[in-house]
Amino acid sequence: MRNTWAICKREFKAFFLTPIGYVVTGLVAVISGLAFSLQFLEYVRISQDPTANAFSSVPDFEEWLLSPFLLFCGTLIMFLSPLITMRLFAEERHRGTIELLLTHPLRDREIIFGKYAAALGMVLVLLLIVLVDLGIVFYFAEVEVAVLVFGLCTVFLMGAAFISMGLFISALTRNQITSGSLTFGASLLLFIVGTLGEDLPETNPAPGDWPQMLRTAAGFLHGVLRRLLLEVRLDAHARDMAQGILQPQDVAYYLLFCAFFLFLTFRALESRHWRS
Repeated sequence: MRNTWAICKREFKAFFLTPIGYVVTGLVAVISGLAFSLQFLEYVRISQDPTANAFSSVPDFEEWLLSPFLLFCGTLIMFLSPLITMRLFAEERHRGTIELLLTHPLRDREIIFGKYAAALGMVLVLLLIVLVDLGIVFYFAEVEVAVLVFGLCTVFLMGAAFISMGLFISALTRNQITSGSLTFGASLLLFIVGTLGEDLPETNPAPGDWPQMLRTAAGFLHGVLRRLLLEVRLDAHARDMAQGILQPQDVAYYLLFCAFFLFLTFRALESRHWRS
């Protein structure tokens, strides 16, 4: 535990010894603040005359503004997570210090969990920035505490999932740019694939003149594919929690996602034994 904490502190300090920490926090502060301000002004405009804006009454503040904003923050962290994770292992390999680190009397789990905890520390810093906007909302508007708490947990879980995937990719590469590009590409692919899944029809797309057996098989495969694509999109499991509804399967999804990529990171580090 002591070694893990030492690595965590070393890696977390490294974020702010380089421009990465300041760039990421600055981008989150500017983009999230601008997005919240614009959406809040739009909500105020609609609330002044709901009927003129195709609303029968004043739209629900939490459902129309707060929950989408939290999902936006989670997606923002998704696209910025490559900046956080790209240096964790890739920089060590590029500088040649990875061998020194691995030959030090440290266990693989201490190295991985230490670096992962440091990256999660950066996610918590970003959450503090988001919390400033939410604090203003909580001060001036009546908002359920559950929505704020579960909303922040949603953003953190999304960030933890993206960080775990980026950590694994960083463990495979020797260059920070390559690691960041691959992580960004993987995150974007998951996002696009989930969007494509929503566009697929819910009904059986097989032509009516096909034999019944083929139509049944095609409908089954289409349903499985559509469901799989919908589950791949990470923010799909955050929508209920962002509205203050806790679903155990949503939390389990993110935890299993993190555990899966941490497991792959362990295997990536262990591969040095048979490669040598």
